[in-house]
Parts: sequence; structure tokens; C-alpha cells
Amino acid sequence: MIKAIFIKVVAIAGIAASLRFGQGADGWIAAGVIFTLTLAWISWGVFNVNSSLWADTVWRAPEPVKAVALTFDDGPDARFTQQILEVLADKGVKACFFSVGSRVIDNPDITHAIHQQGHMLGNHSESHAMWINFSLHKRLRREVRDTNAAIKQAAGVVPRFYRAPHGFKNPALGDILAQEGMLAVGWQVRGFDAVSGNAAKIAERVVDGAKGGGVILLHDGAGLQGSDDRSATVDALPVIIDGLRAKGLEIVRLDELLKIDAYLKSEEAA
Repeated sequence: MIKAIFIKVVAIAGIAASLRFGQGADGWIAAGVIFTLTLAWISWGVFNVNSSLWADTVWRAPEPVKAVALTFDDGPDARFTQQILEVLADKGVKACFFSVGSRVIDNPDITHAIHQQGHMLGNHSESHAMWINFSLHKRLRREVRDTNAAIKQAAGVVPRFYRAPHGFKNPALGDILAQEGMLAVGWQVRGFDAVSGNAAKIAERVVDGAKGGGVILLHDGAGLQGSDDRSATVDALPVIIDGLRAKGLEIVRLDELLKIDAYLKSEEAA
């Protein structure tokens, strides 16, 4: 909380300073420079998916390892999540599914199956609406808590990890996650499968870009500002797994990679 307050004060001070110096030609130039730098700094914290400026964020292992973690966003999806689970089972791989609260409510059996099969569940907001990334405390807190409640109802666990839609974060989110005992999760490489229907390209991006200790982003859910088909992800997944292993990278569950418990204990959960 102290960190969040300090950062906000600095941001406000930067903007205020730009207004204060805006007198005369030189003053306006100085004001423009200060304002631009302050705005760039604020924006970096919002749009850099791995920045911890606004919310404590993890996206790679705390130490060098020859391992990676697979994560899937936007599900559970009645059409594609089960297909992805079948590939993972066939390959002997465990993954983390960052689930959307409204979809958990619609698909509790799939959510339960994810957990029962030894995979991990994470929080990916209740609505996945683009604008929630710029919401204030009340709305964001409801998005986080309602999703955790839905996952608890379906699977009996309360996620510690939250991935913001599109990875965008703001100061309010940082406050909320800290209060809830949660952490934001970014990624080291992504397949861009939310917008690509080319399985070969998806696999190539992930395998070529993956580095030891990294978190990999894919999608099991369709729609939600992306394409309506995840068949390419399903087709790419076995190629990705084989390619990562060929590079000497072990595929482990996210909590194992990060060395942080996957779920909140009862005394930690709100």
C-alpha cells in the first residue's frame, strides 16, 4: 500500500510540475517534457504486462531453470477446453487455466475437471471486458472476488494468481490484489493464438521464443475480443510440447515454476 501511494504521489507531482512550469516559451517546453515523461512512465506501468509498477507481477521463475509453464486464458470453453485437456493428458503435461468468472459459472463441470486432472486454476476477471482494466476499486474488486467465488464453488479452491485481460494493470488493481493476498501474472512468450488461425505459426512463435523459466501464454477460450475458433491452438499444442522438450525445456505447472502456492489458504481468502 505504501508503494502504491508513493507511486501515485510521484505521478501526480509530475503532472502538477508540468502545469507549474508552463509559463513562457521555455516554461511550456519544460512542462511538455515533464508531462510527456510522466505520462510515458504511467503508461509503461499500465501496458507493460510484466511491469510491477502498479501491481506486483510475476512472469518467470525466480532463478535460472530449464523449465517453462503453459498457461491458457479465456476459458473454460465448452468447445475447446476439453480438447486441450485431452492433449495435455496424452502428453503428460500440467498447465494453468486463467478462467473468466462468467464462463466458470456457465461451465462448472469443466472447471471442476481442470482441477481434478491436476491442472491449476487462475483468476482472469469476471467479465473480461476491456474497460475493466481502467476501472476503479469497487468494480475491479467485484471482478476479482466474484471470479474467485465462482472458482471456489466449482472446484473448491481460491486462486492466488490473477491475469488481467490483455495484461493491462492500474493502481487500483495493485491495491486490490495486495488486499486479497494475490499476485498478477504476465508472460514471457505468447502464441498470438487469440488472433491467429495458423497452427504452425502459433507453434513456431512459442517454441522459438520460449526461454528457460518463462511463462507461456495460449488460449483455450474463444471470443472475448479474439477470434471465435481455437482449433489452431488445439492443433498447435502437441507440436509446442514436443518442440519445447526438444529444446531441453521441462514443462511444469505454474506454481512449481514460480515456487509460490497456487491457492489462497482459508485464512488468506477474503
